[in-house]
Amino acid sequence: MKKFLMRLTVLLSLLVLTGCLAEDYDVGVPRAYLHANDSLRSGPMQLTEANMNWSSSSGEVTETIQDVEEFGLSQEATTVSLNQPAYLEFKENDENGGDIWTNPEITASLWKDGEETKLVLTDSREFRFPQTEGNYALAVEFIDRENKAQYAGNIVIEETPAQKAGELPQYTFMEMPSITKVSSENPSGVEFDYIYSEVCWNDCSFNSGYDIADVHAGDVEVGDSIVIDWGMMEPQPSEVMLIEIDNDGEEVSEAIGSPDSSSITIEVAGQDLGKQYSVQYLWRDGKELIGQSSLNFKLK
Repeated sequence: MKKFLMRLTVLLSLLVLTGCLAEDYDVGVPRAYLHANDSLRSGPMQLTEANMNWSSSSGEVTETIQDVEEFGLSQEATTVSLNQPAYLEFKENDENGGDIWTNPEITASLWKDGEETKLVLTDSREFRFPQTEGNYALAVEFIDRENKAQYAGNIVIEETPAQKAGELPQYTFMEMPSITKVSSENPSGVEFDYIYSEVCWNDCSFNSGYDIADVHAGDVEVGDSIVIDWGMMEPQPSEVMLIEIDNDGEEVSEAIGSPDSSSITIEVAGQDLGKQYSVQYLWRDGKELIGQSSLNFKLK
């Protein structure tokens, strides 16, 4: 009898534990939020549920929206600026007792006049709004195994007063250049050590020259290539200069990038080891310098 009661107790405990685990991982529809890092917004914007096909221990949720663009534009509008950075956040519904999702597939698009513009999300669900002004419907899709949820929002993209006055976007809004090392072992390239910093921005009256920072040297071998690409910057710099510094910290050469170019490639030779380079990006309004940034790296 004692053995029977012990087995029954163990069985009931397993059933309770299984129920708890099921509750932890079988969650309902998440809530979606848009975070736009700008003074135009005071806090995150909760997106509205659109097309839904979600089944969980909390029940089934099914919703069909025929025109997600029309539905999105019917929501309260949120204003963002050109090229503004933003990110998406998903939270479990407080009414569910569940845990967060394992590896959901998340996509986002902007719709205007029946045309879709897909947004490029990072692994952290960060992205940037485009450079084109207008009123858009934001559509976000969240797919977790067999469950699918879509969210919509109303987004107005417009220039800020500073942008209208011809100023550059906020420095933190600007895309950074990329620098990669291409080798026989990594023909597609890997990120190379560098420092990228602001020299002056929208007020360069005090600027007295180049900013050559001390930087940790990155390992290279003869035959490797260092590729610096600034094609993602918007607006593009008016001028790009590549400055070479010798082992004593003295500037030994300067090359000016072609106005039509958006990248520089350095083929590493033996005499290049130990040298430091500085890529200077300059933005001008006519002859007036309105912005400058500096990318510095060293070969070892």
